[in-house]
Amino acid sequence: MRLSGRRLTLALTTVLVVVLAVGATAAWSVGRYREVQPAAMADYQAGPTADRTVRVSTEAARQERAPEVQAVMQQYFDAINNRDYQSWIGAVADAQSAPQTEDRWHNDYASTIDSNLSVLSIDDEPLRARMMFTSQQAVELAPSSLPVDCINWDVTYLLSEQNGHLVLSGIDPSAQSMTACTS
Repeated sequence: MRLSGRRLTLALTTVLVVVLAVGATAAWSVGRYREVQPAAMADYQAGPTADRTVRVSTEAARQERAPEVQAVMQQYFDAINNRDYQSWIGAVADAQSAPQTEDRWHNDYASTIDSNLSVLSIDDEPLRARMMFTSQQAVELAPSSLPVDCINWDVTYLLSEQNGHLVLSGIDPSAQSMTACTS
């Protein structure tokens, strides 16, 4: 059957209305999720501080597993700041630690100091925590894509159960950004 004239116009209009409705629904859904983010970030001021305590936003604290998330994040960042490889091993999944020898880990984090640590949000399925923090490190140990001595990070960590406790199991590559600290 061939469409022409009014039938073609009606069919194209129907398709356009459906596409616009789907687009509007998607935009609303994304906007609804993102609208929580500014409130969670309202108190966050990027940059290095003397504070190395993992803080949890009011938004993230509402999540049932917030205390566990905070504890594993604190262990992870304390391990890096204190150069404690064994504690780091306990905070990350086996798949994360397997490729990282102790010597390589000590070399990679030899100068790193992480501070201003904030869990902004915690979501389920999969369990993940969005964090902002600042790392200071020797320029030669910074990521090759941003070779500076101070970086503000916005990272979403994936978490999972391992041997009965929560561990970091990766980073969501679509939810990671870094910027150089401003003086």
